[in-house]
Amino acid sequence: MYRKIILVFLIFIGVIYGKDLDIFFIDVGEGEATLIVTPDNRNILIDTGNLITGHTVAKFLRSKNINTLDRLIITHPHPDHSGGVFAVLQGVNVIQKHDNGQPVSKTTCKDLYRWYTEIFRTGNYSVLKKGDKIIYGEVALHILSPDKLTRDWNENSLVILVKYKKTRVLLMADANKKTEKFLLKTYKDLKADLLKVGHHGADDVLLEEFLNRVNPEYAVISINQNNIRGYPSERVINMLVNKGVKLYITFRDGTVHFRSDGEKIWLAK
Repeated sequence: MYRKIILVFLIFIGVIYGKDLDIFFIDVGEGEATLIVTPDNRNILIDTGNLITGHTVAKFLRSKNINTLDRLIITHPHPDHSGGVFAVLQGVNVIQKHDNGQPVSKTTCKDLYRWYTEIFRTGNYSVLKKGDKIIYGEVALHILSPDKLTRDWNENSLVILVKYKKTRVLLMADANKKTEKFLLKTYKDLKADLLKVGHHGADDVLLEEFLNRVNPEYAVISINQNNIRGYPSERVINMLVNKGVKLYITFRDGTVHFRSDGEKIWLAK
């Protein structure tokens, strides 16, 4: 009798939590937002879209019945990555907030960054840097960069390697070729099944050696259609396609959902 009860309980827990890692690259137009849901039902949001599309992220979280984020990580404070915090923080409880500690006091748009500091860099907030790890069960987020901050905000982006058992996802935020060179010099193993391409696929990313070392099966570029700066670069797209990488672009493919069971990663329907 007791064995049956335990078995039913374990099956129930398995139904609730499952065994898969889910990663959603949310279509936020000009910008970026990535939701990670771990097998033990932890919710991690990395970036929040821009000031206009932050409500899209909040709506997406509601559609997944998410009212608490275990972590909210802003890779760097550029408005197309951080602007959505104003909408997101009004709708969900956040247990821990992080960014890269980028100084913002001497920038233009001083009011925007003053508001960002007041709403985000308070209370349960801390800075992430190279060497830090966030671990939930068998899922680990490794911060690969930056080691130190420079004058280049994109170079200062938090680069995050997500590991779940045998599978790996490399999230480049707005990191550019300078960051790629740092990663190539610093780490022997950069292999990843899935690459979130840096800086929206702009022409200042994707060294050939870097792409070869990562050697992804899938890649994602998060950007709006008819981007004002001409992203993504045709060169970057051609490099990925010519290498046989399965490429997804949010303005074309909408929100892109991947799933991993720890052995492999696939595009979820």
